[in-house]
Amino acid sequence: MGLFGGPVKQEPVNPTPFDGETFEEPFDSLPTLPKAHNNTIIAKGITFTGVIRGEGAVQVEGRLEGEIDLKGSVTVATTGLIQGPVTADIVRVAGDIQGSVTAREHLCLERTGGIHGDVATASLVVENGRLDGSSTMLVPAEPPKEPEVSVSDLQFGENYNLDEEQ
Repeated sequence: MGLFGGPVKQEPVNPTPFDGETFEEPFDSLPTLPKAHNNTIIAKGITFTGVIRGEGAVQVEGRLEGEIDLKGSVTVATTGLIQGPVTADIVRVAGDIQGSVTAREHLCLERTGGIHGDVATASLVVENGRLDGSSTMLVPAEPPKEPEVSVSDLQFGENYNLDEEQ
């Protein structure tokens, strides 16, 4: 008899494996994990000391004392401060950078931002920000060339006539 006079509910008992034995539970499908984003945020109130290298996006809202060498983008928020050189594809500055900046593709210095060092970039936008240093314009990277394909490399169905106009 169960609680309040109802029938007793029997729970199924799962066998436990003995030493060396394993039981596999059937799965319809495994859940997919979310795609990892290569984003790093140094939050306001945090001081990071060191070197950041790699691919992805870095947003600095706190303080970074060191170097950034990135294939990707760097954003310095209005509360952010970087003390050291920055190299990235795209750099957007609303806070302060004390060091040289190399933006291979684009550099945007917003009205609240300041760069105290030399800059080198292929594209520069200054929105009344402060630049204490020299600027050098880089040659923009050329987009990758498409491989040349000759007609002899193409494959057509057996009923296609290359000499016929369609």
